[in-house]
Amino acid sequence: MAGASWASVIGGLIFLTTAFLFHHTFADAYQTSILTAGRGPVFFPRIILAAMAVLSLMVTVEGLREKGAEFRPREILVAGAAIVLTGGYIFSIEAAGFLIPTVIFTFLMPFVLGYRSVPMALIIALTYPPAVWYIFDKVFLIILPSSPWFEAF
Repeated sequence: MAGASWASVIGGLIFLTTAFLFHHTFADAYQTSILTAGRGPVFFPRIILAAMAVLSLMVTVEGLREKGAEFRPREILVAGAAIVLTGGYIFSIEAAGFLIPTVIFTFLMPFVLGYRSVPMALIIALTYPPAVWYIFDKVFLIILPSSPWFEAF
C-alpha cells in the first residue's frame, strides 16, 4: 500500500468500525430509553462513538499527509486479531450481557497485543469489568446489557 501510513489505515478502520457500531446502537435490542428517562444502555456509548468518529477522521487525515510505511505481516496479523476479538466481544454482549464478555475480552486482548503477564491480566480482567459495571449501573444509573443467566448482572 504505497502512500498510506499506518495512522491513516488504522484511523480509517477505527472510523469504519465506529460508524458500524454507532449504527448498531439503533438496533431494537437497545431501545429501552423511553423507560429509563432517555438514558438507556446506548446513551453513553453513542457519545463515546461520536467522539471516536471525529478523532479517527482527524487521525486518518493526518496520516494521509505522512509518507507511507511498509506493512509487516506480524503487524497486520495483530491488528486483524484485535479487530476480530473486538467484533466477537461486541456481538457477545447482546447474547451474554456486559460483564461476562467484558471479563473474557479484558483477559484476552493484552495477549493479542503482546502483553504476557497472565497473573496481571487475570487481576485486571477480574477487577476492571465489575468496577465499570458497578459505576455505570449504580452511580451513573446507565443500564448495561444484562446476562440471561444471572439476574443481578
